[in-house]
Amino acid sequence: MDAPSTAFQADLGPALALKYQKLRDALADCGSAVVCFSGGVDSTLLLRVAHDVLGDQCLALTTISETMAQSEQREATDLAILIGARHEVVHSHELTRPGFAENPINRCYHCKSELLEL
Repeated sequence: MDAPSTAFQADLGPALALKYQKLRDALADCGSAVVCFSGGVDSTLLLRVAHDVLGDQCLALTTISETMAQSEQREATDLAILIGARHEVVHSHELTRPGFAENPINRCYHCKSELLEL
């Protein structure tokens, strides 16, 4: 894929432009990537850069469950389409995972464990 314009890189400032280039280089070294894509700011940035670098070798993967609002599901799909990335949706059943619904202090562990097993 084409690199972003030099004007875009100049807008980043030198320190951020260097980090951005390191991210592009790391993704290029991978050759392909699956981006866990929620549609939030972080995963949207990563998906955009990964798609710019890898093209069709980049896949956006969104998990949906009872805990994800339908509007967030639609937004993730719309953003993936806007970026031009391939996008797959899988269903998660995190509420059936022991410990998840109890909302303990380590609740993020239960959610991430479910996602990583999909």
